[in-house]
Amino acid sequence: MVATSRKQKTPVPIEGLRAFGDTAKGLARNPLGIIALFIVLVYGFAALVTGFASSLTAGERLPLIWFLTLFPVLVLAVFAWLVSQHGRKLYGPSDYKDEANYMRMQLEHLEAAVMIEATPPQRIPSASAASFSATLHNDSRLAIAQMRLDVEKEMFLLSRYSPRCSGVPGLPVADYLRELEKEKAIDSGLAGNLRDFIGLANRIVHGTEVPELEVERSASVGSALVAKLHRTRLLAELQREFDGHGLWHFHRKRGKGNQKYLYWSAVAATLPEFEYDYDVYLEGTQRYNEKLTSDGHETDRFYVLSLEEFVAVLEFRESELRRLIPLWSCAGGWNSDRALEWHWPSEWGDVGWNGGILQNKVSLWGAEEDLMCTRTALAFYRTRLSARSHADPP
Repeated sequence: MVATSRKQKTPVPIEGLRAFGDTAKGLARNPLGIIALFIVLVYGFAALVTGFASSLTAGERLPLIWFLTLFPVLVLAVFAWLVSQHGRKLYGPSDYKDEANYMRMQLEHLEAAVMIEATPPQRIPSASAASFSATLHNDSRLAIAQMRLDVEKEMFLLSRYSPRCSGVPGLPVADYLRELEKEKAIDSGLAGNLRDFIGLANRIVHGTEVPELEVERSASVGSALVAKLHRTRLLAELQREFDGHGLWHFHRKRGKGNQKYLYWSAVAATLPEFEYDYDVYLEGTQRYNEKLTSDGHETDRFYVLSLEEFVAVLEFRESELRRLIPLWSCAGGWNSDRALEWHWPSEWGDVGWNGGILQNKVSLWGAEEDLMCTRTALAFYRTRLSARSHADPP
């Protein structure tokens, strides 16, 4: 009978271990449970060592006692910080009775974060921005799928300026985000918002039941994020242009006499590269001047065009395109490369360089598209100038 009773008692510890394992699995379903499991294990092992290690001296037990005393306080402080700063990340979809509630919470947080972001108001309706808004067609789920692809495309183009993933195709989106954030090509706020949007987009595209209204809200948030990422990429390209194109440093050879118009000519020639966007040009130039100052090259700082000067450069580019388009010959295009060269105004003085007005799309259609974009930018910035003049006191 004694032997039988002992055999019956042996499974008790095994059942306890199984119960602990089941509890651990349950806790491991979300970040909050993993943190709780880790705390229990660390504190439990420390208590066991302190309680049963009779061979330890008083001096050896003292650090463990201090740990047992201070560990709960530290855990409380960290937990309070996590709840206040990252509360929504402590739970998983399975913690909600309806996963749609989890997605709704994620979407509301993302909407608030995107609205808080410092995006420039009243941006020019460029061709790229039009393409983003065009994705908001009748099927919002297809629009979100397209935005998901737009995010990946923009990150790939931006990665060309990152040594860690320089233009490497085929990397997972998470890898692009991580490396671009490490290189500070994308700030942590934008990177976090992009991760949240990608998570939402994946759930929506792969068939999670989400109300149509919230899908449309997700599409609006995605459009804003893609535009922000696109602008970040334009700024990165402009910094590279400033570093590598001698056109922006031609003033060093020409002296200080007509420095203003040298920069006017540089802006006129590169307008399509930053999509005729004065806000991108202004921020990019200010960043580059700050970099020159920090590197001890303050004398090489760029001349920064005012909005009035930027409009004047746009007007000059428009006049050059209007001069160029009628010269197109149906027989063979423009007669020579010289027909494509700039005719600098005499009041600009000796600019000292020349080149083709059209760089990428050297065709009649390319010139007409360029003219359309130039006129769109002109109308936009003239309106801004007019609004500013009415707002300023006489």
